[in-house]
Amino acid sequence: MEAETEERTKPIAIFMAFGTKGDVYPIAAIAAAFACDQKQYNVLLITHSAHKNLGHHLAGKHVAYYPILSPPVLSTDQNHESTTGSGLLELSFSLQKRMVTKEHRRECYSLVQGIFGCGQSLDGDFIVINFFALEGWSLAEMFRVRCIVAAPYVVPYSAPSSFERHFKKELPLLYRYLQEAPTNKVCWKDVIHWMWPLFTDSWGSWRCDDLNLGPCPFTDPVTGLPTWHDRPPSPLLIMGFLKNPRAFLRVLQTVIEITSYRFILFTAGFEALDAAVHMIAAEASCLSQRQLSEDCSSLFNNRLFCFNGGTTAAAIHAGIPQVVCPFMLDQFYWAERMFWLGVAPEPLKRDHLLPDKNDDLSIHDAANVLSRAINDALSPKVKACAIEIAERISQENGVLEAVKTLKLELACPN
Repeated sequence: MEAETEERTKPIAIFMAFGTKGDVYPIAAIAAAFACDQKQYNVLLITHSAHKNLGHHLAGKHVAYYPILSPPVLSTDQNHESTTGSGLLELSFSLQKRMVTKEHRRECYSLVQGIFGCGQSLDGDFIVINFFALEGWSLAEMFRVRCIVAAPYVVPYSAPSSFERHFKKELPLLYRYLQEAPTNKVCWKDVIHWMWPLFTDSWGSWRCDDLNLGPCPFTDPVTGLPTWHDRPPSPLLIMGFLKNPRAFLRVLQTVIEITSYRFILFTAGFEALDAAVHMIAAEASCLSQRQLSEDCSSLFNNRLFCFNGGTTAAAIHAGIPQVVCPFMLDQFYWAERMFWLGVAPEPLKRDHLLPDKNDDLSIHDAANVLSRAINDALSPKVKACAIEIAERISQENGVLEAVKTLKLELACPN
């Protein structure tokens, strides 16, 4: 992309996400939603060319798609035919990984440079990255724009046990800079949580040699000293689709009040929802709402049990009807699939389960829709379908089938 020569007026929002579909698609969904909501922005997604199928969908949402040629995952198997022996294979893979990484970073730099051009950045410009797109942090620093980390999952790596000790010894002033950071500014917790790879030699050499930045973030490229005068805001945004946990709990409470149902809620460790559960339990003045154990709370006259855990396909394996409320991408496919199989009623819309407003009318409207959906799910026809599907699944062994197919493909002996 050629650098723009004319002064632009619209701010730019770059969403940079690398990895497999599970890593990239949530960021793409945010980019699409942001573009629809904030039409004054030019919104772009930078990701692997392997995810080119996103391009058509994003174009309809006015999000430009910019591909990077690097693969989502680099496997030693990709080198197997060109090497002999485990030593040569390991050496070849290490070399290939360095080459792919170098080219990947070069492409990222070239694209972002072309997007922002040679002019001044605008106040509204920003870059959103996932944990596999740390290039975006240094590029945001270079082009003097805000960087935001969107994480749809737990951090997939942890710092070595000796990292803090070595950091404190080798970079004492920077360690102090991070330890003394004010609230809502990048601090040592950010570094030890997810940012620590940016302080390793691999990233440091790229920052110095290609971007003309200091080898470490938050340091002056000339003096190497911490930028005491410039403290960026903490960038971590843990993604979640439950904006108002208390409104969601009020919907369940209202359904409980107008029906005879009991609920078991798996919070999956989502902090905001856990906090709302504990707050309601703490506000209770009687034993009808209480903390049963560290991992379980009972609310609303012992008719809502909340566990700090999660579930995926448990319902269909157990032969229990479902009520599905999809939020993004392939969730809509699977919600329709459950409906088509007959184990769930028609999928709910987002606002049926998570009303935007916490007023009584919105809560009661949502509760009525959810109550009807539960009634439909408990019909004899849906119950029978759920039991039938569960029995069919119980007779299948996906792992054994996969091994069988692999053995056939490789002509392995039985």
